[in-house]
Amino acid sequence: MKKSGWVRWGQAGVLMMSVLVLLAGCVTQAEPRGEPLRVGVMADYPPIIFRDDSGELAGLEVDFAHQLGEDLNRPVSFREYSLAGLFAALEQGEIDIIMSGISITPQRQQHYLFSLPYTTIGQMAVVRLEDAAKLSAPGVLLRSDFRVGYKTGTTGEALVMEKTDNGVGFASNAEAMTALIGGQVDAFVHDAPTVWNLANNPKYRSGLLGLYKPLTSEQLAWVMAPENRLLKEQVDASLKAWMNNGELMRLKHKWIPVKILAGE
Repeated sequence: MKKSGWVRWGQAGVLMMSVLVLLAGCVTQAEPRGEPLRVGVMADYPPIIFRDDSGELAGLEVDFAHQLGEDLNRPVSFREYSLAGLFAALEQGEIDIIMSGISITPQRQQHYLFSLPYTTIGQMAVVRLEDAAKLSAPGVLLRSDFRVGYKTGTTGEALVMEKTDNGVGFASNAEAMTALIGGQVDAFVHDAPTVWNLANNPKYRSGLLGLYKPLTSEQLAWVMAPENRLLKEQVDASLKAWMNNGELMRLKHKWIPVKILAGE
């Protein structure tokens, strides 16, 4: 007995639906994004973290944060603070992590969790071009009567205050550069990326020179609250992967294209 056209069409429809169900089962559903990763920054530290000419956040830490967000499947939310405000925000739970070129120090390690270090830097000096010869001799800069500037609140301040009585503090790098060019100080001490950036800034390049001889050695890392050990484990896992696949080196050399970072 012949099957009617309706029966044949019905069977075909059932078969088609079965195929579609099977295909749908093979499609990988996108994993839902997690909670935003709240990243605290102080955007006055080029080329590590700063605002570009269009007002957008830019720099090494911005690239790191976006890559970390991808690894953790979490959208990134940047929040700006002063240096002191960063740590207060972390303590109050306003942010999850500080990614702002923070040096590991014993005092900070007593209160916060640090990631694995992502680079080793040193304090260096930028000087007037005409003074470079006399100030570049080993030990001269911090063992003499030269006036040495530093940015308040940095590890450069700790170094200068420890080594000389002629330290002069500044609230910003721009103020320090004005004083250096004007002769109020003989040198300005900051970490290697900052010295490189200042010495190569078109505003100052013709009159200033960076002395790329480290005065100290310190490690930069990201900071988390002591109770957030899970995040630290996740962050360290990402860092290890970047070290192994070359991503860490690629991003560092993108923003600091000269060999002033220790161990590279």
